[in-house]
Amino acid sequence: MRDAVIITGGAKRVGAAMAIYFAKRNHDIALHYNHSENEAVELQKQIKTLGVNCEIFTQDLSNFSGLEQLIKNIHAKMPHCNALINNASIFERCEFMETDEALFDREFSINFKAPFFLTQYFAKYFGINKNACVINVLDTDIAQNHISHFAYLLSKKSLADFIKMAALALGPNVRMNGVCPGSMLPSEENYEGYEEKTKQLVPLKLQPSLDDLSEAVFWLTEQSSITGQIINIDGGKHVL
Repeated sequence: MRDAVIITGGAKRVGAAMAIYFAKRNHDIALHYNHSENEAVELQKQIKTLGVNCEIFTQDLSNFSGLEQLIKNIHAKMPHCNALINNASIFERCEFMETDEALFDREFSINFKAPFFLTQYFAKYFGINKNACVINVLDTDIAQNHISHFAYLLSKKSLADFIKMAALALGPNVRMNGVCPGSMLPSEENYEGYEEKTKQLVPLKLQPSLDDLSEAVFWLTEQSSITGQIINIDGGKHVL
């Protein structure tokens, strides 16, 4: 039986790119989405043309009472999943003094608390699978202390620490690793010429691609001796 991977927030953008990358390498896909049903259905059709299976699952990740059921539903249909990619994330601009409780809770609910418990349930239901692993998608800016997206960045920093603690707690059955992408996709906040300016600032003078990120994630799923590690795919931005 081929390997399979769970991708949260997998219907669009980074998640969709990883789903296609894994499918092209003969992996079945458990594709999670919240609001993006149309995109999830279209991506499912595209993935199935590659000769692998793709099942779609919907769940609001801020509804924590439903997280274990989500993993149970995936296990019922695709018990051969051996990787969970915690990709789903929200990203809101707000500095410290303007951050209210509602925004703080949104950021930490999706970016930290959901991955925490999804990892726990994945270990519970899939931890006996060969080479089981969890990969958290972080942000290269965790190496810095930018304050423009205060709660968002703090939640990602917390998730990075969680990787190392969970690697110790879940070994030897489940490996824990993370990836830190740099700027890869257009943002509504990016001004004209932003991408070119960003490329010139980083040591490698390039903007990493979604395939670069997907390749790193795929590689980590294959490495049975690596846990507790975080890889930056950012052209060297984290060293600035």
